[in-house]
Amino acid sequence: MRHEPTKAERKLWRWLRDRRFGDHKFRRQYPVGRYVLDFYCHHLKLAIELDGAPDEFRSEYDERRTAELRGYGITVVRFANDDLRADPDIVAARIQYAITLAAGARPSPGATRHPLPEGEGE
Repeated sequence: MRHEPTKAERKLWRWLRDRRFGDHKFRRQYPVGRYVLDFYCHHLKLAIELDGAPDEFRSEYDERRTAELRGYGITVVRFANDDLRADPDIVAARIQYAITLAAGARPSPGATRHPLPEGEGE
């Protein structure tokens, strides 16, 4: 586990902490199985990973890691540090989209588990 976050990690953590994205709680450096996730929202089962220069040639490792995390029901969204530096608005939009998808995949606590009859809700 890293004690000193990268510049990109600090920036992303400023965005995610204190429930700033859709009121969802993210944790930093969260352990799951044999891995430590950069950022993780347990409620959404959503991990956000930042890859810097040392990680550029780790695609096989990242694929195995993502597959194992998927086995836990976790969705992994991965960005390069350069993506965050070059176009932070795109990264923020992709994170918001991932949160929206993850939140939409789960019924709200008061929602019925039965679909509406045909013709209703259209």
